[in-house]
Amino acid sequence: MDFLTFGRSGGPRATGDVPAEGETLLALGLVSGLTCTRCGRAFGLLRRARWCPECGAEGALEVQYDYDMIGKVLTPGRLAQTATRALWRYLTLLPVRGARRVPALEVGGTPLLDATALARMVGVERIWMKEEGRNPSGSIADRGQAIAATRAREDGLATLTCGMSGNGALSAAVLGASAGLRTVLFVTADTNPGAVAQLLLTGAEVFRVEGSYDEAFRLSVRCAEEFGWYGANTAVNPFLLEGAKTVAYELAEQMHWMVPDVIVVPVGEGTTLAAVWKGYSEMRSLGWIDRLPRLIGVQAEGAAPIHAAWVERRDVVPVRPATLADTLAVGAPHDWRRATAAVEASEGRFAAVSDRAMLEAMHLLGGACGLLVDPGSAAALAGLMALLRAGDVARSASVVLVMPGGGLRHLAAARTATGPARTIAPDFDQLRPILARSVADLSF
Repeated sequence: MDFLTFGRSGGPRATGDVPAEGETLLALGLVSGLTCTRCGRAFGLLRRARWCPECGAEGALEVQYDYDMIGKVLTPGRLAQTATRALWRYLTLLPVRGARRVPALEVGGTPLLDATALARMVGVERIWMKEEGRNPSGSIADRGQAIAATRAREDGLATLTCGMSGNGALSAAVLGASAGLRTVLFVTADTNPGAVAQLLLTGAEVFRVEGSYDEAFRLSVRCAEEFGWYGANTAVNPFLLEGAKTVAYELAEQMHWMVPDVIVVPVGEGTTLAAVWKGYSEMRSLGWIDRLPRLIGVQAEGAAPIHAAWVERRDVVPVRPATLADTLAVGAPHDWRRATAAVEASEGRFAAVSDRAMLEAMHLLGGACGLLVDPGSAAALAGLMALLRAGDVARSASVVLVMPGGGLRHLAAARTATGPARTIAPDFDQLRPILARSVADLSF
């Protein structure tokens, strides 16, 4: 792989070699420290950064960089000369010490699809889809877990742990295995057996917790503290958001630095929404773009505590999830404050969609684009369609739909969305009238 790295003088160079031990980004001071988004206090790079040392807020710390220095050594032109398509092309903007200890699996570089036919069908000027199902475990969660695995190795820790549902757990298992780490995962007892089997295939130690998602999360946090494991829970480890923000940088590059009017993001924990906003905000600070997009966060109606809190202008109240979209089934989201702040700052909004709307959107995406996604990803299209009908998104808008995960792991939802295939006898005379009717129904 080729990386944009730095010599001891601080000057940039494009090279196929990984940085030497002395050539670390942290040593160059590009990462300036952490800031609490609740109390505003600044700190150095804390090894354990789950809590703010001053106000005690959980998951409120955010990585800060020396953007003036970054702007001197990294430009869109230099990015264009960087050969690797993986997220490590943005190494300068990530809180790792170099490329020496990154996982072997390549994360990032996912396609941006221009969905002209879909835009025409739903009645909006332009739609692009950022298809994150091409990542190693099939989801956007790999971006954050690539950072977690790298930092665990840099800190000399052999075990990665998290308590997450859906895509997050599989991502931790896959990236942990790729980095040669032991992985201990906590999932709820009602997690799909097929999903648990995939976790076990990676060699992870998996515990099915007879309790809520939040209780599984808390067990992993306690284990990280008790045994000195690396805590890879997305919403409370500030370094993982930095990996997730690379989706924004890729979008900007793929769109030739044009900023879309609207970006629609499915929301469970809220981290991806916050990460997209941070990425675009950084690019604005660096002078790479001249405006910011409007963000829309979409939740499942059966697991919409952030949407409800935003509508009622209050803090989040945990709920018991009731949705088939397991990637959105987060009843007590830990990153809701940053997600809400991103929506407010962008003059955006939240929406909530039904399971039926997500299933219909899954079917539409498959038929119009040949794109297989999970119900949680289809929520982006379902949310856009609802907001178009309500007049909350202009039909003249240019829109990016972030599709966090692929659909091949979600066969039960696919069966529900489509119904069964027809069964026929091996008799062409019986088949002919059926196909004749089908042809008659087609219009071009």
